[in-house]
Amino acid sequence: MVWIRLLSLTFSVTVYALTTVLCAFMAGLALGAALAARVADRLRNPLRAYGVVELALGVVALGTAALLPRLPPAWVWLQHALGGAGPGFAAGRFLFAAAVLLVPCTLMGTTLPLLGRAAIDADAGVGRGAAALYAANTLGAVLGCLAAGFVLVPAWGLAATNGAAVMASVGVGVTAISLARSRPAAVAAMATPRMPRSVLLVCLAFAVSGFTALGYEVLWTRALEPFTHNSTYAYSAMLAVFLAGLAAGSAAVGRVAGRVRRPILALAAVVVAIGAGAVAALRLYAHYETLVPRVAASMGGLGSWPRVVALIFAEAGAVLLPMTFLFGATFPLVARAVVERAEVLGARLGVAYAANTLGAIAGAVVVGFGLLPALGMRGSFVALAATNLLLGAALALGAAGRAGAPLAVVAAAGAAALTLVLPRDLFEAGFAKRFGPLLLYREEVTDTVMVTQDARGERMIRFGDGRGTAGTMTVREDRMYAHIPLLLHPDPRRVLSICFGVGNSLSAVLQHPIERVDAVELSPGVVAAAPFFATTNRDPLADARVRLTIADGRNFLLATPERFDVIRLDPPELHTAGVVNLYTREFYELARAHLRPGGIFSIWVNIVMTPEPDLRLLVRTVADVFPHVSIWHGPLRYSWVVNGSVEPHDPDLPLLLGRVAAPAVAADLASIGVPDAYAFLAHFVRADDEARAFAEGGPLVTDDHTRLDFSVPRSLDSFFGFANANTDAWITDQIRPDLTGPRGVATFFRKIAQMMTYKESVLPHLRNVAGAGLDPAEVRARLVAAGAPG
Repeated sequence: MVWIRLLSLTFSVTVYALTTVLCAFMAGLALGAALAARVADRLRNPLRAYGVVELALGVVALGTAALLPRLPPAWVWLQHALGGAGPGFAAGRFLFAAAVLLVPCTLMGTTLPLLGRAAIDADAGVGRGAAALYAANTLGAVLGCLAAGFVLVPAWGLAATNGAAVMASVGVGVTAISLARSRPAAVAAMATPRMPRSVLLVCLAFAVSGFTALGYEVLWTRALEPFTHNSTYAYSAMLAVFLAGLAAGSAAVGRVAGRVRRPILALAAVVVAIGAGAVAALRLYAHYETLVPRVAASMGGLGSWPRVVALIFAEAGAVLLPMTFLFGATFPLVARAVVERAEVLGARLGVAYAANTLGAIAGAVVVGFGLLPALGMRGSFVALAATNLLLGAALALGAAGRAGAPLAVVAAAGAAALTLVLPRDLFEAGFAKRFGPLLLYREEVTDTVMVTQDARGERMIRFGDGRGTAGTMTVREDRMYAHIPLLLHPDPRRVLSICFGVGNSLSAVLQHPIERVDAVELSPGVVAAAPFFATTNRDPLADARVRLTIADGRNFLLATPERFDVIRLDPPELHTAGVVNLYTREFYELARAHLRPGGIFSIWVNIVMTPEPDLRLLVRTVADVFPHVSIWHGPLRYSWVVNGSVEPHDPDLPLLLGRVAAPAVAADLASIGVPDAYAFLAHFVRADDEARAFAEGGPLVTDDHTRLDFSVPRSLDSFFGFANANTDAWITDQIRPDLTGPRGVATFFRKIAQMMTYKESVLPHLRNVAGAGLDPAEVRARLVAAGAPG
């Protein structure tokens, strides 16, 4: 978990990059198991060897965590050398990840064969011993997942959590070596005998089982997003549930595996049950739209964070635990089938584990990048369930001949009937019921993208977690976010716009006399939805000045040699997994390095969904990197735009008056209720010293200790959304001008007029007059009367 978070900072948070990292990780496990399989049975003291491996793993893991933050220069070279796209780049990316992870993960992969050879008493039952070992190891993985995802990383950060894991490995290694001194030496095999065909077939079946297991994990992670929400806690919870089912299944079946007379036939029955269980889980999932709110109500509502966590585990557990229990049950049966005597125990367990891991790698790749885009969610689930049923049929016939025929017939018939069992609109129906008609529904490799339309005809883009980010009803806000930094910059020519949304903000950027915009968007589905918002986005991608790149915004900035006058971001809300990579000190430093002289960095944040302490933390981090900071709000006041720059970016009123008078800009501002420069200035909140005073002292958001992605989701207390982290009264107080009565208002206008006359800084004296109930037209009249340029 720590290494994937660290690698995402360099590789990006795209599904392609994260799958590459996962595959490289698992390839190391498979290689380690295969290598250990060749030597485990020849070692006289495999427990000592295991201890040495754990000590080596601790040392290497310490170096790995130190290496990962230093990868960007090599990564940039690779992107430039291979073009950043295409099969060659995909292969290079995998090799790059493998080069980083291969040694520690290979060491991890050797542990099961070595410890199995040392700890399993073949005479007492291979199935039971292997099951106990596998269950204990997987239970440890559950605890590690929960500790990292819910406690250690939020409290300590990545480096300290990695250090804790290193100390655990070293402690295990020292303990194993100490125990090895008191154990009698094992009888070492002279050579590893050739495996019978039946063993190879079981290992092949175990590989296919691994394929479907990882395939289901990919699909269920996507399917559960609308109910668990797309946060870092949800992913940790789902992974923990998945692993817990494996541990429970292995422990339970391990107790009886030794008494099973036909382990391959029993394995066939379990595999068939997995396919049937997947269908049953989907049938239950089809009722989540009404079932989950009832469960939440039975808990007394979701007014506390522990209840939210409990509901996430319940949602994931109801559909995952029965299926993963059965997957866990396969391991003791496989061990029982492939190990017929103690002398081959290490080799056979190693080969079986390697086969299963290689199958899992294939499952993640084929399902994520092949089946999902080709067949969609429902079709991919059907394909995996059919694979389980047909595999079970083949094993039954191969293991028991006529005795297995009834099971084979039932499994084959079930595979044939799958398409009739599951509703064709299994996934989109819930969204349509919740949000209204779906004008677009696309299950992409990266995410699920929808366009919904309500009874008033308003359209919104939504994602698989139900989150709506922008639409026709947000056009005023979206356009204003773009105009703020562009009007503060004296002469913007090159702009980087990260996060496309529905294109409203990009459309506003294009009203200015810029030369080029680099528009960066993570999801191809988002770009495909753009035509549904043509009435408000005015088809910005047709403008010759726009260069669209499908990429992770941070990764794009890392790799590009270009520098910009304005870098602006409209990222999703901070509770969304992975978004925090755009809010860390290191990212702001990266953006600062890509600004031209006089450049402005600008980022959007939802202040309704971000608790006050987290807003202070965010502003504090921006102010730590940029000497000059200003905060503005949108027309509806639920969001802030936080700007940072090296040079001051205070508005020059005469220049501003000329800029907003340009026909295209004036028309665009008028369309969102900002008729002139004075109405624009009315959106100011605070800047520089006042912004720093608001932020106060305290920690920062860093790549090592992100903080925000763990604290913000805790404001979740409803089924489909977030409670207001900040009240309307708090928001109004933060943007209200420091004025008391008519005399205070008059003094304010006199001061601001004087500052404008001397062309000095406007911002230290400008407060949001709209918060005092003043009309922008009155603002203009009073300022002109006080001597400001008309």
